[in-house]
Amino acid sequence: MSSENHTPQVLVVGAGIAGLAAAGAIRELGWDVSVVEQRPDFDGTGTGLFVPANGVRALAKLGVLDGIACRGRLISRLRVHSADGASQAVAPLDRVWPEVGPSIAIHRTLLQDALLEAALVPIRMGARLSGIAADGPEVHATFDDGGTARYDLVVGADGASSAVRGLLWPDAAARYGGESYWRGIVTCPPDLTDWTLTLCEAGNLITIPIGAERVYWGAGVSRQAPFRDDLPGRAARVRDRFADSTGVAAAVLDQVTDDAAVQFSAADSAWVEDPVAGHAVLIGDAWHATTPSMAQGAAMAAEDVQVLAQELGRDPRPSAIGDALRRFAARRLPRVRHVQDTTAMRNQLAALPLQQRLGVLPHWEQISMASFAPLVSEP
Repeated sequence: MSSENHTPQVLVVGAGIAGLAAAGAIRELGWDVSVVEQRPDFDGTGTGLFVPANGVRALAKLGVLDGIACRGRLISRLRVHSADGASQAVAPLDRVWPEVGPSIAIHRTLLQDALLEAALVPIRMGARLSGIAADGPEVHATFDDGGTARYDLVVGADGASSAVRGLLWPDAAARYGGESYWRGIVTCPPDLTDWTLTLCEAGNLITIPIGAERVYWGAGVSRQAPFRDDLPGRAARVRDRFADSTGVAAAVLDQVTDDAAVQFSAADSAWVEDPVAGHAVLIGDAWHATTPSMAQGAAMAAEDVQVLAQELGRDPRPSAIGDALRRFAARRLPRVRHVQDTTAMRNQLAALPLQQRLGVLPHWEQISMASFAPLVSEP
């Protein structure tokens, strides 16, 4: 691989949103890209997600907007209200994201399908990275089946529990983010049209229509330490915890009856100050995972890919990759750090007792605009 004339060889680790987007964008540069994914298959068990306007803008730059717009649902307002519906506030998204574009809610599997269609690269499922050496112009990768390979670039896009980060940044393990969530998808009540947050005694309940008459719901609680919630009886426990909800939120929870359809997990955070090690780089949650209070996971991943492809495309020579990665990190650091810091602030608000959370309602639009203002400009 020492010749400057060869086509750069790239390994993307992880076939989630960040990995598939990166694979497609780097392939568009004319580089040879392959993907490894530790899951044995795309099992389709994901729930939903909300992609704010900055993420949709980045996905449009990557050429996949049409593929997601036809599969998801446009969202125009962020609504928050008390469990009894007596107090509420609305933040119009055209004010939160002035002239940026639409925000879209979508089933995670459908977003994955759109990215798969665009990626057009080989994906090796059930493959785990077991070793990596990135201290020179090439990256040497070892896999759990004993196979080895050399690459000009390795992109770690393997989520908050990233194997790439664990191998190259062993002191930067993912940590509990202070929140845990139950999630699922049910039939959408006809009256639910907005991204809606219901403030309950136990925590916060979010309900988002995602198209095809379905709604994604997520119920979150703030705790000092992570905890387990075993599958048997899980659906009933969620309904009991958030039983003070009324209206469309209650109509959603009334449908949560199947334990197997309720996912539960602690929300992890991850961070490294510098995501570059030689010719290896972290993107998405592998670099900067946060809890979901800003709904910026997919958006930040898409922005990462947009900027990474731009910087790699400036000079196709393998010897220029190191400089491209350093420019990428320098451009992205202020935005991803803002999301880290603002998420921490919003998590503090979410952990307040109910009456104090209700006190935030008069300031909801102001908080929403301030949270996202630094992300309105192009990345």
